[in-house]
Amino acid sequence: MQNHHQEANSLPLRDRDLLQRLNFYFDSLDTRLQQGEGWVIFNADGSRSARITQYLLHRLRETTLMSHYFVPWRDFSLTSYMVEVELQSLDTTPDQLPGNLKREYDIATRVSQQTMIKMVTADLLIVNELLPRHGHEVRYLNDTIESRYRSRLATIIVTPEQPHELEHDVTRLADHGVDTWGRLSHRLYEMNLIAI
Repeated sequence: MQNHHQEANSLPLRDRDLLQRLNFYFDSLDTRLQQGEGWVIFNADGSRSARITQYLLHRLRETTLMSHYFVPWRDFSLTSYMVEVELQSLDTTPDQLPGNLKREYDIATRVSQQTMIKMVTADLLIVNELLPRHGHEVRYLNDTIESRYRSRLATIIVTPEQPHELEHDVTRLADHGVDTWGRLSHRLYEMNLIAI
């Protein structure tokens, strides 16, 4: 026990504060989920991201009364590419595809739909290491957050970026950058606790 206490005290102050705040959050998780409250944790890269991720996964293992979906950004990005780009870029209808391509299309569609359903229906969605680099990622992120917002479902986002960096990326990558960021940031800041 003393070793755990010493380890916690060796963390930077901002991480000790964040872990304490996360403890309060998870101690009242049922209430937080009923209210749709989540987190946006900025400036979490490297070892800080690993500590936060380890903590979140540990706390989620302790609870079985709610559904949760943990998705690393690379998986979110891949799903967004499949849904927003690849599956929509087919020049032909799926029924006109030859044998192997039809099976591959069916598998990709099914996996993407299952992932999408989990992301918009889980009581708690955790998107880890969010770092948008493509327009399709921003579109999919915006749609996911909007759907969760309308359903009052909690989301935890962990990103290595600072708030102004995320704003810059979303504004630069989105079709209607300023409007998209305005809508997305409104959803994020209205429903989530913030840590920098």
